[in-house]
Amino acid sequence: MALRSSPAAGRLEAMDEHTCVLHTGSNSLDELALYVAIKGFDFDVLDPPELISVLRELSGRLARAAGPSSADPSPAGSS
Repeated sequence: MALRSSPAAGRLEAMDEHTCVLHTGSNSLDELALYVAIKGFDFDVLDPPELISVLRELSGRLARAAGPSSADPSPAGSS
């Protein structure tokens, strides 16, 4: 996580060898959801609890934009 985050974006607190807590803020929960989502690692929301519903909404929007996985287009001429 430390390599994917700027010190100006928040403070990392090591919990153990494999876990840390990111203390950060944002102008909105939407911005915060995007910020943590693009980091490329799994995470749990500790606070604020309202972020969870924003992440669910974002997740649904991204899933709809990506379309169903069974609808992935095949290269032209293949079957």
